[in-house]
Amino acid sequence: MHHFLVCSNPRCRFVLDLQVSGKPLRRSRVPLSECPECGSGWSANCPFCIQPLNVTWRDQRPQCAHCHRRFLAERLNSAA
Repeated sequence: MHHFLVCSNPRCRFVLDLQVSGKPLRRSRVPLSECPECGSGWSANCPFCIQPLNVTWRDQRPQCAHCHRRFLAERLNSAA
């Protein structure tokens, strides 16, 4: 069972924790069908290593427990 979901939008990468009071919430009971930040869909896999999503926290930021990459939003390239 997946305990986390990540927004599929590379410019967002919002992470949703599916645990309530330390107990996993079934995905069918997730109150959000889309990301509250950007409206994109969810993924249960790491967008970098494609492994089932397992999150650890470093410096209060989520990262993949498998490949250790942080779920940071990609920045838009700006032409100045």
